[in-house]
Amino acid sequence: MFDVRLRTLLGAPPEEAGYTQFLGLLHNPSAAESADLDYKGEQYAGGTAGAGELAKDVGALANAGGGTLILGLREDRATSIPQHANPQPLTDQLRKSYREALVLRLDPPVACDIHFIPEDPSVARPRGLVVVSVPPSARTPHAVVGTADLRDGTLRFPYRNDNHTAFMNLAQIKRAIAAATSLAAGRHEVLDAAYAAVTADGRALTGPQITVALTPDLPGAFPIDGASFGVFSEELAAAELPFLGRDVFRSFGVGPRRFIASQGDSRSRHVAHFHADGTAAWVTTGPVVRAFTNSDSALLDAAESWDSDGVVLRVLAILRHLAGHAAQRAGASGTATARLTLSSGINQVACGLASNREGSAHVVFSAVEQHTATGRAGVLLDAAAEDGAGLVRAAAALLADCYQNFGVVEAEQLTLDGRINLAAWGHRFRSAVSGWAQDASVEVVAPA
Repeated sequence: MFDVRLRTLLGAPPEEAGYTQFLGLLHNPSAAESADLDYKGEQYAGGTAGAGELAKDVGALANAGGGTLILGLREDRATSIPQHANPQPLTDQLRKSYREALVLRLDPPVACDIHFIPEDPSVARPRGLVVVSVPPSARTPHAVVGTADLRDGTLRFPYRNDNHTAFMNLAQIKRAIAAATSLAAGRHEVLDAAYAAVTADGRALTGPQITVALTPDLPGAFPIDGASFGVFSEELAAAELPFLGRDVFRSFGVGPRRFIASQGDSRSRHVAHFHADGTAAWVTTGPVVRAFTNSDSALLDAAESWDSDGVVLRVLAILRHLAGHAAQRAGASGTATARLTLSSGINQVACGLASNREGSAHVVFSAVEQHTATGRAGVLLDAAAEDGAGLVRAAAALLADCYQNFGVVEAEQLTLDGRINLAAWGHRFRSAVSGWAQDASVEVVAPA
């Protein structure tokens, strides 16, 4: 993990540690600044200069393999060891301004999390530390855009050089771009190969299928041996997956550098391949219904169509499980690339997207029909591996890229900022989705 040293020092993930645990970093030589850890005694100033400094420090960590930026601990300049705590005001506006600055001042943007560590969580206006977790990035090198003015066209490429930040020279920039291009091409090939392997698996049912595949942009690793196979089989046999329930997988096997799980030895509704590098792919039976279509005919026409609610539920459940495999079994961190494919099947009719949000009958709402539709999206692994707003954001982005093949801008059941739009769900699923959102601390936009 990119923050393994900090996790060890705190005894917990940074986002779960308390203020007292962070004070334990003070005067600790093992907590000295280095390529993976940067301290600032104060928060960044407002305006262009402060935004540029924040972008520089975050971009430097991303370009050097990830790390953590802690605001509110002041280090000794001679030893780089944190010496004093300087808790600062923690406000929603601060988090918002930092996020905006990182979007505007880094190209490409860096997927990072901003956590508040309050000194006293019970007070109305808390003070404390700001922790910016910057995972490894496959989109390096990241450049700071502009110096005094965003429009000046300047690009500077920062990186961590041991315990301080420097800027790359031309030769370093060229090497970084070449390495990132090669890595991205290689991971896309891995993703497509995993998709091809699971869809060619003879155990999957024929007909309409949903396939979700995911590969970490920076691969992890877990062993393929008897002990790990036993643990893997027990975990999946006992798992109760959101919206899919229990007994999803009951048959387990091994393939080249992967474990294989299916619902049965043949003709299974669910088949999944879990690769040693954290890549995973899952094919499942697609929810297709007869739905009414717009027609000039006096008689109502009905056509085979994707049940959009069912598609969204399956993507949420499967994406979480695939990201969990990459992050927890394979130990990968940072970003990943996910692929979603809706296929109506060989010799089947093209399908549109249907919803029954207005009543019991399904109605087609897509502008076009497709035999096959594919979408891709980048996801933050740690966020997508747990139920919560991060998973919703990742699923929404993946669904939007796929649904645009049907002439639909996004899946309206989810918002791209990580909320549940309850009014867009059919009545059949609203109770289950609302309960899941409450358990997962996901904000719900309630029906009017």
